[in-house]
Amino acid sequence: MIKMRKLLFFTVLLFLTFPLLSQTTELNHGWKAIKASEIKVDGSTLTKELPDFSNWMDAVVPGTVLTTLMKNNKVPDPFFGMNNEQIPDISTAGREYYTYWFFTKFSTLGISEDKQVWLNFRGINYAASIYLNGNCINTDKHEGMFLRAKYNITRLLNKEGDNMLAVLVEPPYNPGVPNGGQGGDGTIGKDVTMQFTPGWDWIQPVRDRNTGIWDKVTVEVTGPVDLSNTYAKVRVPGVRLPGELQDPAFVAFSVDLTNYSEKKCEGEVVASFATQTRKKKVVLEPGESLTVSFDEIKMQNPRIWWPNGVGTQSLYAAFLTFQTKEGAVSDREDLTFGFREAGSYFDEKTGSRVFTVNGQKIFIKGANWIASDAMLRLSPERYETEVKMLADMNMNMIRVWGGSIMERPEFYEACDKFGILVWQDLWITGDCNGRWDDKSKAESREQRRAYPDNDDLFIKSLEDQVKMLRNHPSLYVWCGGNEIEPPAGLDSLIVKTLSKNDGTRLYFDRSTSSAIEKNTKDDIGDGPYFIKDPSWFFTQKLFPFNPEIGSVGLPNIENMERIMEKKDIVPPSGDNINEVWKYHKYLGYGDMIERFGAVKDANDFFLKAQIVGYDQYRAIQEGYNSHMWEWYSGMLLWKSQNPWSALKGQLYDCFLDQNAAYYGYRHAAAPIHCQFNPSDSLIYFINSSIKEKKSLRIEASLVDPAGTLIWSATEAAEIEPNTIIKKWKVDFSKATSAISFLRIKTIYTSTGALIDDNTYWLSSSPTDYSKLFELPATEVTSAVLKKSGTKYSVEVANNGNAVAFFVRIKTLGLFDNRLVSPLLMDDNYFTLFPGEKRLITIDVSSLPAEDVNVPLVMEVSGVNFRTIRTPF
Repeated sequence: MIKMRKLLFFTVLLFLTFPLLSQTTELNHGWKAIKASEIKVDGSTLTKELPDFSNWMDAVVPGTVLTTLMKNNKVPDPFFGMNNEQIPDISTAGREYYTYWFFTKFSTLGISEDKQVWLNFRGINYAASIYLNGNCINTDKHEGMFLRAKYNITRLLNKEGDNMLAVLVEPPYNPGVPNGGQGGDGTIGKDVTMQFTPGWDWIQPVRDRNTGIWDKVTVEVTGPVDLSNTYAKVRVPGVRLPGELQDPAFVAFSVDLTNYSEKKCEGEVVASFATQTRKKKVVLEPGESLTVSFDEIKMQNPRIWWPNGVGTQSLYAAFLTFQTKEGAVSDREDLTFGFREAGSYFDEKTGSRVFTVNGQKIFIKGANWIASDAMLRLSPERYETEVKMLADMNMNMIRVWGGSIMERPEFYEACDKFGILVWQDLWITGDCNGRWDDKSKAESREQRRAYPDNDDLFIKSLEDQVKMLRNHPSLYVWCGGNEIEPPAGLDSLIVKTLSKNDGTRLYFDRSTSSAIEKNTKDDIGDGPYFIKDPSWFFTQKLFPFNPEIGSVGLPNIENMERIMEKKDIVPPSGDNINEVWKYHKYLGYGDMIERFGAVKDANDFFLKAQIVGYDQYRAIQEGYNSHMWEWYSGMLLWKSQNPWSALKGQLYDCFLDQNAAYYGYRHAAAPIHCQFNPSDSLIYFINSSIKEKKSLRIEASLVDPAGTLIWSATEAAEIEPNTIIKKWKVDFSKATSAISFLRIKTIYTSTGALIDDNTYWLSSSPTDYSKLFELPATEVTSAVLKKSGTKYSVEVANNGNAVAFFVRIKTLGLFDNRLVSPLLMDDNYFTLFPGEKRLITIDVSSLPAEDVNVPLVMEVSGVNFRTIRTPF
């Protein structure tokens, strides 16, 4: 549900007074915090009169204890170097060390006597006691990270002055010990919270386990009857195609109502959608709650919501109101939804589940997602940027991994907008919950199989989060756990809860379920997680739907100085790996970097790592492409990014700078794509979309380092949906140089528009690419041609007599040479043949506010030409 502007007006004071233009206002400024052990008063006393704040800190809400400590320079940045080792861990410091009071005040001046006022918490980790004006407003302690809390505070308000709010926040009861195991000693799995915070193989421990008021706090005003949990339950029967006249689709609205006044309330519930309305008269006794459901509305020729790369992401707005018999609007809930049908079937040919949307099978191309930020510094802007990058890479699914969080509505709003299907795990992992015998764990496998300790809290949290997210068309799959199913009793309760509160989405008990794939190797069903020769992905038959397949992933060298001191940026040499690199979970490249020649220095190492990464992630996706619907129904990379400054498994870093793997994968995942298969030297033409593609021309050319043509082929083509055509076998017989370059283009013949452009660097010796670093020098120029809003058109030209290899565009601060990110570009890390020009669009709209007005310079670099700088 997306809750939008409301109708009433009131004023809130957060150490400052300002007017509000909606009925719901976020309390996100003016908070103070102090360690609970440093004050001797209870919450009732604390909220009767304004405390002495001389020893309090300015607090971050939404945020965690650790983000507040960082804001006040009490702890160093745990993302940098070995700083995390300087921060006390809860396992040794004790839960009391991270138990904190958070305090703010607000005013409700001007609220009339007939209004109800609510205090809403969208997420507290882990336990909390909440006090307002001397009163404890939660008689039962709040518990659980994934549980919203809503309190009617009308009778407790000071309507003529300040209202004082204090929240005592306690860490998880079982924070665990970070002993190097996945999830530490595993005991954090006893609680209903995120499991990665004691550490994993891609992150060091989060010392406070993300204790805090980590999500929004709002004050809301309604009339006597409150609306909540609005639901738009949709049906899209039949098989659909995008861009065509549609058969009807259907939507049925429902909403929960509660009368919080002391009088019987009569009125009408109204559901408004497009030009249609549905109305129901209701009578509510004091304190009574009920759910009102409406008959389906039939929508003629609806706009259908499709995943990225298939069709448009059409969304509809609706709103529900309760109007008293006197005609006053007591409350209004706005929501956004899409007409989208989730389905699937098991394909015996591939031995895997085929996922369908609106009746059409979708070849899944995507990644796993941990969290936007390990310390839960979440924002709509960052969500929007990251999800936009997933779509830009031609992904159509993201899996929210079970060791993290139930993602926030703002994440889902971005996925709705950009067409990313979401596979949402629940809060269970094989590591903490007993998938394996594991000596790092405090309790036996059998004991861990009974986690969590509180099934009732787990189910209560699940029901609440389902109601929060179920209107999002991007939400596609519920999954009980990562690599393990919930305990049998809990799993049956999960199924009942999902059926009761949703019933429109797929559910699998675990990510490696036999209902998803028949595993022929073992019963784990995912991986590998390390570097492989690119040709391996074309010949080795992997899991038919692979929920996790990963590899290396170093950031660009410019951001290494944001991760560690310059003296520590020392490339590994054999087993000699800098301790800071080890701390940041560096994953080795085997002999892949040395295949490009002996490493000269750090710059050389990182450049070669980017070349390897580009080829690695392109090969992973192209290997799956080459056996689409024969061996595979899809796969998900492990992973899109790291929420911490890790040196492995990522397409962009925690600062949102895209590495070369981003662009290698982006090419491979294009819906219309031509690719080279190194195992048979064939060029494959692939249409992974659901519509036939006509009026195309495919061009292939093989050249030597001087750009001299060795072999070429061209052909007009059309291709059926979800089809592979094997076009040509590349003829290398006339190649005389050690290195050659293969370019494959797909072009619309009617417009000349380039659909897909894919370039390979190939060696006569499959393990020796050192001649790439002996290419003849060439001359590259660049120019900023024009600016349109936040987009720049940039021309990069190769004016020399040799191939310009691995052309990288980056943007720096003009005065400090700091890498500026994130940017969205048409392409990067590309190759230019002699005399070739490329027009690249650079979109700066996602830059953080502090960089918007910074003078910028564009720098273009590559393997065999002089670096050039061009001011924007």
